[in-house]
Amino acid sequence: MTVVNHKRILDVPAGTGLTLALALALALLLGTVPLAARAQAADAALAPADHAAPSLAREDVAPAPAAASPAAIHYALGLLVTNGPDYAGGGSRTTGLRPAWAIEYGRFRVSSSRGSAFLGHGLSPRESGASATLARSDQFNLSASLRIDRGRDESDAPILAGLPPVRATLRGRLSAGYALTPRWSLGAGLSQDILGRDGGAQWTTSMGYTWPLTEQTRMSFSAGASFADRTYLRSHFGVPAGGVGALPAFEPGGGLYSVDGGVEVMSALNRHWVALGAVRASQLRGDARRSPLTIEPTGYSVSLGLAYRCCR
Repeated sequence: MTVVNHKRILDVPAGTGLTLALALALALLLGTVPLAARAQAADAALAPADHAAPSLAREDVAPAPAAASPAAIHYALGLLVTNGPDYAGGGSRTTGLRPAWAIEYGRFRVSSSRGSAFLGHGLSPRESGASATLARSDQFNLSASLRIDRGRDESDAPILAGLPPVRATLRGRLSAGYALTPRWSLGAGLSQDILGRDGGAQWTTSMGYTWPLTEQTRMSFSAGASFADRTYLRSHFGVPAGGVGALPAFEPGGGLYSVDGGVEVMSALNRHWVALGAVRASQLRGDARRSPLTIEPTGYSVSLGLAYRCCR
């Protein structure tokens, strides 16, 4: 999850939302068919024995081929302390304690925000919601997911008073990851509001590097860029004419709107307990940066977490 023409307009075809919705629905409905989880064989090969020292899955090393085995349920349950801007471009910060969890069966996963990070996936995406792996190999991963976007309203910050809320909606996403080397990887994702609630479309690209500090601890670096169409940027950074607030009217176009970078450290404390710490910085670009709603174009977030996971 970075330089691009800031005025580039992303034209998303009118049928994109429906096509993506059908693709996602098909992927998730495949759960009714018994699966032979090839991916679980690789995880089983990496799982430490009961008498072995605690370790993380060795994502820096490509897994060796293994025979297929029945799918098993893996899960992680934990808590995250987070501190970050009240909204993208906001001038105030909020701190919160929230649960982080993920449940995985074969190529299907349901998780909260950042919950799947505790499962220690390498190329796998980390979106919240329900996801299904459509294709996976040692180097490539393709998945589809559905998640609830809770939107935004004027209670999130005083400057938003009088503005139309960003309505909650259901977003569909297609994500792909590719390992250039055992440590370097590329990622991309397309997200679409599939309920037509002015959520628009987003496109993200990223590059990551994983550095194994010890067998128990690894550090991951990432950098990325985010693009969006007019619909998304108007709902999140636009100010309609004739509003009741004091802000001037502003109508953004589509294109690059954010670049970001971060570092994450994850360490296995023992066979089941894992700790995570992350710092991420982002900077709004283009029309998102010029919006009257943007008070601090550069922001950062910090998160610390602890989770119990089983049975990788």
